[in-house]
Amino acid sequence: MARPLAPRGHGRERVVDAALELFAQHGVSGTSLQMIADHLGVTKAAVYYQFKAKEDIVLAVLEPAFRTMRDFIAEAEAAPSPAESSERAMAGLVDLIIEQRQVVAALFRDPEVQRIVDGHEDFESLVQRLGTLLAGPQPDTRRRVATSVLGAGLAHAGMQPELADIDDAVLREELLHLGRLLWTADPHSSAV
Repeated sequence: MARPLAPRGHGRERVVDAALELFAQHGVSGTSLQMIADHLGVTKAAVYYQFKAKEDIVLAVLEPAFRTMRDFIAEAEAAPSPAESSERAMAGLVDLIIEQRQVVAALFRDPEVQRIVDGHEDFESLVQRLGTLLAGPQPDTRRRVATSVLGAGLAHAGMQPELADIDDAVLREELLHLGRLLWTADPHSSAV
């Protein structure tokens, strides 16, 4: 049964919402524009009216995350010290992962998403700036590895169904605590 049409102006939102739901079920590669149209109860032409290609839909799904990244990266870059910049960047990334759990879960491991964002100049710039903020101005090997583990670990934690029952505030505190531990671990300590 076809869903009722939304008032004009809500079409893009409806397509993005439907796409995200289908991406979570089938992946980006496994979701066609026809599937999105069928899910909405509209023609494929109606989807094309809103977006010229599936890649544009993926970028629209990611746009709120890009916007949030731009904001917290700019704030972190304005911090008075490299340590404060790193802390603000980590907190911003943790908040983003928690806020965008559904998007992370739907898109994180999809190779098609990786292809799309790898070619997106704004995203590449944001990732580079974030990496510089997290690692610090002259990172040693431990800090570089810790930064890599932190980024991958945060993304993974954001998509884990086993963690879905954890309150956002509790998860935030745990992720920040573990991130700080990674950065401050004594490489000469025998403690495990």
